[in-house]
Amino acid sequence: MLLNAVPLTERLDVTAAEATNIFESAATDMAFLAIPHVMALHIELCVGTIVECQHFPGRIKQHKQEPGWWGVSLLHKTLRFGQHKTTADHLLDFISMLRNRMMHGAGKVDNDLVQAWKDLPPAAKTRWESLTGRPFTYTKIDMPPTLGWPEIMATLAVTKESAYEINGRVRGALTRAQWAEVIARDYRDATVVGRRRFNAAPAGRGVAGHEVDRVVQRLQGHALTYYRDLAMTSAELRVGRDAVR
Repeated sequence: MLLNAVPLTERLDVTAAEATNIFESAATDMAFLAIPHVMALHIELCVGTIVECQHFPGRIKQHKQEPGWWGVSLLHKTLRFGQHKTTADHLLDFISMLRNRMMHGAGKVDNDLVQAWKDLPPAAKTRWESLTGRPFTYTKIDMPPTLGWPEIMATLAVTKESAYEINGRVRGALTRAQWAEVIARDYRDATVVGRRRFNAAPAGRGVAGHEVDRVVQRLQGHALTYYRDLAMTSAELRVGRDAVR
């Protein structure tokens, strides 16, 4: 019935049994696409957060590896700001390894992935199984694991939990003056109006007079939309705007 609803599929000679096989593998196929994509979005969040924090000397601990290279585990470690691993942190390490097997190992289980599951703390395993309804499941080494909608939803849940934790850690790591700069920079770089207001004037001058108040009003709107919990004042936002102008 689904295939018949798709234009031009009437030309396909597909039996009911063949159609069943196609849809039975759909969830697995989607997992192999979705889990790496979700992890990529989360890594982008981590990288963006580190880049923002690097505007403020001393907030990000320097590492001994190549300056331009950050492994995923190093990203997560850096954004813990010295705090202990949470359940979400442990699960992110496991999902990252699972993602690597999908991207670089034809999606097949290897001994390292199995050991990573075994080494997870009990709380992390319990959390994963509460999200998926099953433990990490595989038939044997060098074969793909059992993947489907449960694993996709678990990955979404874990990355969301991690994002909230990262936000909380960063909130405590930056001063209010630094947050004002973050908001001003975010508004300037993320919106067309912001780019025009911040970048139209020659360097070192910016806008003046009543226009300053209008820009601050827009910054307040941006802060209320995306940074409400900080409750930034107009005076703080004005200083932040001047710092990044």
